[in-house]
This record gives sequence, C-alpha cells and structure tokens, in this order.
Amino acid sequence: MKRASGFTLALVLACSAAPTIAAQPNASVLAKQLDDKGAKATVSGMSESEWDNVLTRIDSGNTAWVALAPKLAEGTDGGNSEDLGIGLAYALPKNPKAVLKAIDPNNGPVLGVRRVCSAPFIEDTVKDIPAYIRRAKAALRDVHDPALQNVRDACLAELAKP
Repeated sequence: MKRASGFTLALVLACSAAPTIAAQPNASVLAKQLDDKGAKATVSGMSESEWDNVLTRIDSGNTAWVALAPKLAEGTDGGNSEDLGIGLAYALPKNPKAVLKAIDPNNGPVLGVRRVCSAPFIEDTVKDIPAYIRRAKAALRDVHDPALQNVRDACLAELAKP
C-alpha cells in the first residue's frame, strides 16, 4: 500500500479539522473518521505508526477496536488486509465473542473464518502455535451466545485442522 511521506501526512493532518488517530487514540475517533471519510480514505490516510497503533488495539482484544475491523477491512488491500486478519487472530483467545461478531459471515479472504481461525501468523510471531490453538479453543468453548454458535463452531473446526 502506498503511504504518504511523513511531511505530507503531517501537513494534511495539520490542515484537517478532523482529529487524527495519533492525536486521540480511541475507537470512537476512528469510527467517526470511517463514517465521515469512508474506509478507503481513512486507511490510506494513516501513517504506518497510526496503522500499527490500530492493530495493537485490535490485537489486544478490546471490544470497541475489534468491532471496527469489518469497517476497516472495506478500505484495506494487500498487507493491510493480512494485518487485519492476523490482528483478529491475536484477539481471538482474549475476546472470542467480539472476534466472532467481527468475522465475515460470508467467509471472505480478509476476515473470514478460514483466515482468522487458521492461526494465520507470519513466521515466528507466535512462538507456540499449539498453545495458542489450545487457548483459542478454550476461549471459544466459553461463548454460548446462540447468535454466534455457527461461526464459533466453524472457527473451532478451522482450529482443529492440521
């Protein structure tokens, strides 16, 4: 994804009336930007550090940030799309209910069950994949919301694949 230079981005942000993610790192600010500017403009307007900041919050399993993943996915391409699926995978054992709500019900390539629930980590970012899978499965088994049972069961099945 093409990124604006630091100076260009700083100039654009300084001239913009809308608050930035870096200035006010909270989910409601990002949600407003997504609503006002659209996903593509919001995501492409983020610096690498702002995007990393968003991913860190999604990775943490914070419900408000995880809930933004589907909207963000509408504006991602390439590496950013991959980042988002991996972010939800990191969040899965921490907040499975929020992640299940964010998973694409049509099983799309960015946030679908096959992506998020397949432990899609790059190289050695997760040192012990079997332990991660055990934690994720245990967390998923604690989700009893009837509206999430199908996606939960699909996620458990995906995690069970070799």
